[in-house]
This record gives sequence, C-alpha cells and structure tokens, in this order.
Amino acid sequence: MTASPITIGLKHRFSAFRTNRAQHGYKAFTTAFDEVVGPAQITAMLRDLSPAQKRSFDDANKQFDTLFNAERVEITAAGAALVRDLKHALTSEERGQTVVSFLIDHSGSMRGLRMMSALLAVEGAVDALDHAGIATEILGFTTTSWKGGQSRKAWRWAGRPSNPGRLCDLRHLIYGEAERSTRHPWQLRMAMRSEMLHENIDGEALAWGAGRLAAAKWSRRIICLVSDGAPIDDATLLANEDRNLLARHLEETEHRLTEEGFTICTLLIGGENVPEPMLFERAEEPQAAGVGLIRLIRRATLEPNSGAMTKA
Repeated sequence: MTASPITIGLKHRFSAFRTNRAQHGYKAFTTAFDEVVGPAQITAMLRDLSPAQKRSFDDANKQFDTLFNAERVEITAAGAALVRDLKHALTSEERGQTVVSFLIDHSGSMRGLRMMSALLAVEGAVDALDHAGIATEILGFTTTSWKGGQSRKAWRWAGRPSNPGRLCDLRHLIYGEAERSTRHPWQLRMAMRSEMLHENIDGEALAWGAGRLAAAKWSRRIICLVSDGAPIDDATLLANEDRNLLARHLEETEHRLTEEGFTICTLLIGGENVPEPMLFERAEEPQAAGVGLIRLIRRATLEPNSGAMTKA
C-alpha cells in the first residue's frame, strides 16, 4: 500500500526526532500544538458558552460566593497575620522586589469542590500579598483535550516511534500577570468550568511559570504550585516505556529551579499517594486549603531553610 502525501510529510517532519532521539531524559514529541491563553482569550471563551453552560457557570459562581463565608473569615484572619509578619520582617524595598506566582493545576480530578478550594485559597493569598506590597501572578495549566489531541495524531502518522516523550497538547493559562492593575481577575472563575480541565503536565508548567519571572526584575521569585496529585497524561504514559517520565521531570525541574534561586512550594489538596515535594503543605478542602496556602507562603517568604523540611 502506497503511503499518502500526508503520511510522507509527517514522517519527514519528525525524522529528526527519531534519528536524534536520546535514550533517556524528558522531551516532547512536538510542541507545534501547544498554546498559551491570555486573559482576553479566556474572556472570549465565556462568550462561546451555550445557554445551558452559561447557567451552570452562573450557578457555580453563586455557590462560590455564598457557600464559604465562614471559611473566608478564617482565611482573612490568617492573611492579616501574614501581612503583619511580612511588613515586620521585610523592608518595603524587599517586598517590592518579591513576586509570588500561583500555578493552578487544571486536571480533571480538580473538578468541583477541589477547584473551588484552590480558587478560595488563591484569592485569599493574593489579597494578603497585595496588602503586603508583594506582586503576584495567577496561572493555570492543563492540556487542550483528552487522549493526546493533535500531538498523538501526529505521532501515529509518523509511524508511532517508540518512546516519543510527552505526547499531548499543552494549554497554559494566564489569568493575571504580575504587573496587572486588578488583583483578582474575574476570569479566574472560569477554572470552575469542567470543560477547562483535562490532563496535567506539571514539570513543563513549572518551567513555563519560572520563565515568566525575570531575575532582573525580581530579586525573590516564589512559585506556588496548587495541585491535587502527580502529573499524568495517559497518551504519554502508554506510549513510553518509562512510566515515571512525567513525575521525574517535575522533580528534576523543581530541583533545577531551586538551584537557580527560585523558591518552589506546593499546596497539595488531597494527593495522599504522591511523592512529597521539598516544601509543601497538605490540606483538605476548602478552609484548610486557604489557611494552608497562607501558612505555605509564610514558610516560603520568612523561613529561608523551610525547603529542607517536610510537613505531614
């Protein structure tokens, strides 16, 4: 059977990958289908909702605004204490040169109460850091679809080379840049839409978030990963012999960025059966997540050696 022009073209396109493929180490089969979605594009997504989806989204927003009043009181109190301690321990210049980036896992398992808990925690932490004069970024990470998307199709057209590496289409979301004028971007609530949540490739998301924070601008760069477990993508794991590819890349990225001067911390919402990061807090939803994130930020900003410790 003669190969089609499409098949021939794709095989030629990825021939260098097959020829030069390293036996070990993390890689992506292709990055051609990855995307970064900015605030304006997230807003445009809302306009594309059907009437039923719009009602569901509005209901989720109402629940988020009305169900957690008691939790917000506790989180606000913890945040106020953090603000006092930050202002006491750090000069205004030190606080002005510090940035905290919140990197929120948009995997399918974060759907529902876990995502609400994450958003409640991030909103409380952003509010506290704003009062302390510390800049924040709010980012999200997922994939464009389930089961690999266009990357997996390209791999199949290329002849299914063995051990292709990451085999899905990344979607990175920018809810709020560090220099934004609005502390709480309303688009962040879009994370409560179930169709926004797919797979999670944490290592590449962490590297992307770090790449947005220039050392020339910030003398202290803190990245806080908010997640409920280890990175996973079925398309990638099924196509590679190394079933620990994604988890090991996350660990290696965390260590590399720490050596480069970043402070990396993780709020685990659940996630009982995942390896413990260097600096983390574990919390159940929803109040404990908010208070846990405030406690984690305290450790990251005011306890220089806390990265060597773990907390049960």
